[in-house]
Amino acid sequence: MATQYGIQLAVHLISSHFGNLVAKVFDCLLRKGTLTLANIIRFTDLPPQQVKSCILVLIQHNCVQAYAMQQEVGFGEAPRVITQYTVLFYNILHRLRFAKFLAIVSEELDKECEEILEGLLQHGRLTLEQILDRAKSNQSGEPVVQDSLRESFIKLVRARFVERCPAPEPFLAPQSKEETPARKRGAKSAKLVEGPQTIEQRAIAAAAPMDAKRFSVIMNTGTDVDDSPNVAVGEKRKQDALELDKESGASCEKDVLWRANFEEFVRRLRHKACIANVKTRLDDGAAIVLSAMLEATRSEETKVKIENSVPLSMDTIFEGVIKSEAGRSMTLERVRSSLIQLGCAPGVTGAAESYSVDLKNIIELVQNDEVESIILKRFGKEAYRIFRLLSKSYHLLETDKISDTTFVEKKDTAKILYQLWKDEYLQMEGRQTQFQLWKVTKDTLWGHVLNEMYHSALNLSLRVAYELEQEQEIIQLPREKRVGALGSRFERLRKVRILLESSLMKLDDAIMVYNDF
Repeated sequence: MATQYGIQLAVHLISSHFGNLVAKVFDCLLRKGTLTLANIIRFTDLPPQQVKSCILVLIQHNCVQAYAMQQEVGFGEAPRVITQYTVLFYNILHRLRFAKFLAIVSEELDKECEEILEGLLQHGRLTLEQILDRAKSNQSGEPVVQDSLRESFIKLVRARFVERCPAPEPFLAPQSKEETPARKRGAKSAKLVEGPQTIEQRAIAAAAPMDAKRFSVIMNTGTDVDDSPNVAVGEKRKQDALELDKESGASCEKDVLWRANFEEFVRRLRHKACIANVKTRLDDGAAIVLSAMLEATRSEETKVKIENSVPLSMDTIFEGVIKSEAGRSMTLERVRSSLIQLGCAPGVTGAAESYSVDLKNIIELVQNDEVESIILKRFGKEAYRIFRLLSKSYHLLETDKISDTTFVEKKDTAKILYQLWKDEYLQMEGRQTQFQLWKVTKDTLWGHVLNEMYHSALNLSLRVAYELEQEQEIIQLPREKRVGALGSRFERLRKVRILLESSLMKLDDAIMVYNDF
């Protein structure tokens, strides 16, 4: 959701990473919407070559998607094809999360994979040759290291942490009003909302490669990521026949661009948030069962914001549970109890019972907890009780009813309700005091809370930038010269930076709950 402060935060991130010139072009696209090159030049009043360079930087770092479409010119004239540029707002916010993405790869894979991913995050898009060359520059350059780097890259692709880049400029054919948009099969297209798509959504879907191609890689040797170690005699002839195609494919692979797959990282973080909530709200056993279910079905999820986990049989769930050290002590009956705790009603898939978890409900509980925490810290315990009552009520409540239910004095209740309404946490109906009715509209409230979080994140980012700018002289000093008063200043800067950046990371966790999960 690109709110007022969300736009300001995104522009600040682009400015701090790529400079004011690129930020000016980005700000124009974000505020004006999808534009042609000519319109960007007109609105920014910058030289054409500078605008082109800025757009190329934004495309390189996955912040802008180009697409071509047919434009009607006039009666009797042939239509012409124009190129439009649209901003990928959420990809800019992911720049706050690079440290989280690297931590996931470090935890699940190894250091070498983390270094490869770090290169992709820094440079946006790279060919396989560029990825390996960059990684080798930090290694000894031995042949064994080269093979190891290739294996690490394949691990990242298999885990779906790295993907092929979308088409640079897909063409959108004219679409009649009666025509229903054809949906591409694959995780990228599944992210789009149901119903009529915007032109921008169609462009993103058209640019996304099919999953079979999106996560496939052919190495220079002509073997792809899914090659098998043992080949049957009967398959040998087919393999020889395809050898020529593989070799030509390997040469084409040199030009293929790769990037970090933000979608997969967001999925992992969403799963972690669900598991953490279940562990806190229920117990360790329920968290272990949920973790096993999500681990087993992750590759089958068609989009990030999936409402229910993919159905699994009891045998499959139990098999996943006992794979972990913590789950080996759990009996089948204990797993059944945990599924009941998770609210899993057994369904039927084929001939066996299957179980699915309502992930949407878990995320809604996380969202409620977050906003209730804000109310408690900002307005106090009485306001917390009042807000909690209204958030769980599905109809309008009178002031007297709220006062009686929450055991808060009527005078104080009216004052608290007015303050919450003034700060846009409640909605009020009826202007006369004796007929005022109150309610919480969650969709509206979530947008307001998200905008406030963007504002806080912007302030923290600006403060970090200010502190670094003020102490630029100390930062550039060699370590041996940071003694005495200069050493104290550097230590203060280090502590302040850690505090501000850790606060920003925690705040971003909350932003993801409302924006990405």
